[in-house]
Amino acid sequence: MNEAFKIVYNILKWISKVSGLTYHEVNIIVYFIIIPAIFIYILEKNLKINYLNISFGVLVLLTIIIVPDFSVFSTSLFNKSVDFLNWFSIIGLNYIQASVVVCVIVPIIIVATLLYYYKIIKKKNVL
Repeated sequence: MNEAFKIVYNILKWISKVSGLTYHEVNIIVYFIIIPAIFIYILEKNLKINYLNISFGVLVLLTIIIVPDFSVFSTSLFNKSVDFLNWFSIIGLNYIQASVVVCVIVPIIIVATLLYYYKIIKKKNVL
């Protein structure tokens, strides 16, 4: 788990360096905007609806407009996320383990499940 954590951490740090954003900003953009947008996109394809991504986009845009300082907002939200991940200590997971489970394994399982069902739905519609 430590290795997976280090890989993801280093990727986010690299994105931060290249983009000029802080690590907290990149973390929030990836885990609170990009990954949920991917989930929503695949879910829309599964359900054959076209308003979830638009609704999510409007929500993100409104948040960006309302939040006076994205850096401060990102740091605050990042700290709340750290608190959430530390909460998993009650079931025996440390911060690194909880991070890998919640931020890597669970998203992979969700995407794989959504894609699996998308493939089944698409196959049924072809027949």
